[in-house]
Amino acid sequence: MQNIKNLIEAALFIAARPMTLEELQKVKGLTELPAEEIVSIIKSMESDYDHHGVRVVEEEGHYELRIKDEFTKHVEHLAPNRDFSRAILQTLSLIAYKSPVKQSEIIETRGNRAYDHIKELLERGFIRSEPAGHTNTLSITQRFLDYFNLKNPEEVKTYFAKKIAKDDKKKIAAKEEQPTKIEEAQTSVDENIASAQENKPAEEDHMVEISERQSAE
Repeated sequence: MQNIKNLIEAALFIAARPMTLEELQKVKGLTELPAEEIVSIIKSMESDYDHHGVRVVEEEGHYELRIKDEFTKHVEHLAPNRDFSRAILQTLSLIAYKSPVKQSEIIETRGNRAYDHIKELLERGFIRSEPAGHTNTLSITQRFLDYFNLKNPEEVKTYFAKKIAKDDKKKIAAKEEQPTKIEEAQTSVDENIASAQENKPAEEDHMVEISERQSAE
């Protein structure tokens, strides 16, 4: 029994993401075990971590080794997920705000590069994907909430709704400022034209004077 526990623990540790029972059953040494027995063993493992910094978590049929809340703030800066690129974070933000959302909608908004973003986010356990017709439905996971220190999906939507509202205000301000810049540019052009017109008579007089001198010669 202990050997099976160790094997499950090793699988969850090296995966570094939530795993389904089907995935665990594909691990060499666990293939012969029925799903019910694996679940029973995982539940028995919960007490094994009472005095450890990690715990076994089950969420909607997915199992994961997760740092206990009281230790997260001390070690989160060491997490490899800190190396998210800006592009991936933008895709993740969109998924989080709209969660659950069709993958096709994310691709339409973010472009084909989002396929790679989604793949990485799935591998890291920040989102989950479920079949939905000809596409998949994407949604955030508990790991996402824990990582960004958010309590629930509603808090996520509130956070991003405020951010989007702030961005919208910036866009509106930019649009309101744009006519002013155009008017300033037009004024500058008008002034240049007026200046040119004012100088034109003087230039014409100068040309007449030159012409008269040439005739006199």
